[in-house]
Amino acid sequence: MGLADAIDTRIGGRIAKGISSGQRKRLRICIEMLTRLRLLFLDEPTSGLDSTASYHVMSHTARVAARDGMTVVAAVHQPSGDVFDLFHGLCLLAAGKAIFFGTISDATEVTTLLRLSFFFFFSLSE
Repeated sequence: MGLADAIDTRIGGRIAKGISSGQRKRLRICIEMLTRLRLLFLDEPTSGLDSTASYHVMSHTARVAARDGMTVVAAVHQPSGDVFDLFHGLCLLAAGKAIFFGTISDATEVTTLLRLSFFFFFSLSE
């Protein structure tokens, strides 16, 4: 999860400086995964991270989930295409209501059927 360089750094807090907020976020995810949960909820695990760090976090999470038989439910805003490609299922919300729930391939078919694909400069993840 990209935490090796912080192995000897204190976590820190409001008073004492420690690891960065991105490292703290990744550490929290690691701690949860260590419990070998069957279901892991992640609320914006990539917010505040650059695209490389976001991909690193989500790909590592996906590998651990596949290895351990864990289901991951993550709320992610505007994932990069690489992060989006890691998803198996998709629930799209608009104004607090589900407007799509299904697989990524189904979402691609739905956008094509609704003729949303003419926005060739947007990817489905956007």
